[in-house]
Formats: sequence, C-alpha cells, structure tokens
Amino acid sequence: MILEKSDRLNQELEVIVEFIAKDSVNRALNFYDEVIANINNIPSNPYIHRKRKSLNDENIRELIYKGYTVPFLIDKKTNKIIILGIFNQNLWQ
Repeated sequence: MILEKSDRLNQELEVIVEFIAKDSVNRALNFYDEVIANINNIPSNPYIHRKRKSLNDENIRELIYKGYTVPFLIDKKTNKIIILGIFNQNLWQ
C-alpha cells in the first residue's frame, strides 16, 4: 500500500517538535525520527493498530506512540494509507 502523509500531519508534527525542542533539540529530533519510522511501518500491517473509538469503521485506525495518537485511513479503493494528523491530549477533529 502507498503511504500518504497529509499536510495537516506535517503542520501538527512541526508544532510538536518545536515545542519539544524548547527543552531539548536532541529529544525533539529523536522524537521526530522515531514517530516517522513508526508511521512508515504502518503499511506492513495496518490492521494491527486499534480502531478509532469514536467511529465504527474498520478502515480508520490509530497508531499510538509515546502518548501521541496518529489517526490514519486505510483506503482499499486507491490502495493508500492516508496519515491524517497527530495529537496528544487535545481533542482532534
């Protein structure tokens, strides 16, 4: 499957990394590298990740990494996995 990262993901990830970098640039860079590596592994087995609790759809899943949630859509018609964004404790819509 093709992995597609949304603009929203890039924007939200940038904000998170900048926030972490205020404390430690190395930790921010490590977080970025690790979360991207986890995202890049999603296509190998996308259904291993939990279903989104608020929706009753098998094709909307969430990667959980260090307290952050990365929602993604498995689009079988286009053979794509679309990474929708990333959030922590705030409500994501």
